[in-house]
Amino acid sequence: MKEIFNTKIFEEGLIPEVHASTILKVSDNKFLSAFFGGTEEGKDDVKIYLSAFDGKSWSIPKVVASGDNVPCWNPVLFQNGDKISLFYKVGKPIPKWRTMVKHSFDQGETWSEACEVVPGDIGGRGPVKNKAIVLKNGNICAPASIETDTEFDAFTDVSRDGGKTWEKSELVPFDHSAAQGRGIIQPTLWEDDKLYMLIRSSESRVMRSFSTDGGKTWARAEKTELVHNNSGIDCVQLKNGDVFVVHNPIEASWGDRNIISYAITHDNAQSFDPAVLIEEDEDTEAEFSYPAVITDDKYIYMTYTHNRKNIMFRIFEI
Repeated sequence: MKEIFNTKIFEEGLIPEVHASTILKVSDNKFLSAFFGGTEEGKDDVKIYLSAFDGKSWSIPKVVASGDNVPCWNPVLFQNGDKISLFYKVGKPIPKWRTMVKHSFDQGETWSEACEVVPGDIGGRGPVKNKAIVLKNGNICAPASIETDTEFDAFTDVSRDGGKTWEKSELVPFDHSAAQGRGIIQPTLWEDDKLYMLIRSSESRVMRSFSTDGGKTWARAEKTELVHNNSGIDCVQLKNGDVFVVHNPIEASWGDRNIISYAITHDNAQSFDPAVLIEEDEDTEAEFSYPAVITDDKYIYMTYTHNRKNIMFRIFEI
C-alpha cells in the first residue's frame, strides 16, 4: 500500500468549521465529496456542502442542502446506476433527527428537492455516517444507528426497490447493562460469506457483528482487537476480499483524535495486521477524524476531517 496523492479540499478559512465527509467516485476522472459546515457543529447555520474533484483539484465547495435554520449533519453519497443520492440528517437535538435525501442524474451538477427517506420518522433512518452498499441479491443495505439521551444502538436499513422504501432491521444485540458508555453507533458494512459490520463503540474497541439473512437480524456485537476512541470509523472491502479499516487508534471512550491510521483484516475482522499510521500530531487538540473510504480495485480513496478546518483527501495505490 503506497500513498500517491494528498490534498486539502478547499482554501482554509472559506468555511469556519467542517466535519463528517463522504466521498464518491462518479466516473474515471470525477469524484464528489460532501460534508457539513458552518460556524460550529450543531449550530443553526450548519449546511451540507459539495465539492467535485477532476483528477487535479477540488472545486470550491457549494451549499447543496440546508435545514432552513435547523442544523444539518452527516451527509452520505451513494450511486446506483445513473442516480446519485445524497442522504443527510436534519434536526436539533440529535434524537430528533430526520433523514433527508436528494437525487442527481447529472453527476452532481443539479439536485432534486429534498424529501424524507422515511416519511414521518424521527430519530434517523438510512445511512447515518457511512456509505450504503449493494448486496449480492441486489438489495441496498444502509448502515444505521440511533442516539437517545442515554443509549446508542446500531441497525441496518434495507431497500428492495432501489431506495424507494426501507425496512428497518432489528437492533444489533448489545449488553447495555455491562457497557462503559452509551453503546454502539455508525456501523460500516461489507459482504463476504455473510454480511458484516464494524461499529463505533463506547467500549474502547471497534466492535463487530454479522448477519446471515441479508441484514434483517444481527449477531451480538463483540469487541475486536482494534483499539478505539469512540469516534467515526469506515472500511472498504478490497478485490482480494481483505477489508481496509480506517480508525483512530486511541484506547479511550471520547478519547483524543490526533492520530488516524488504517489496519487490514484478512478474516472478516477476527484479526488485523498492525495498524499503519496515516497522520498524527503531538498536539492532543488536533483532530483527524470521521474517515470515509472507497476503492476502485486499483486505488483506495479517503477523506477525513482535518482539524475541523478542512477535509483531507488521500489516494493510496493498492
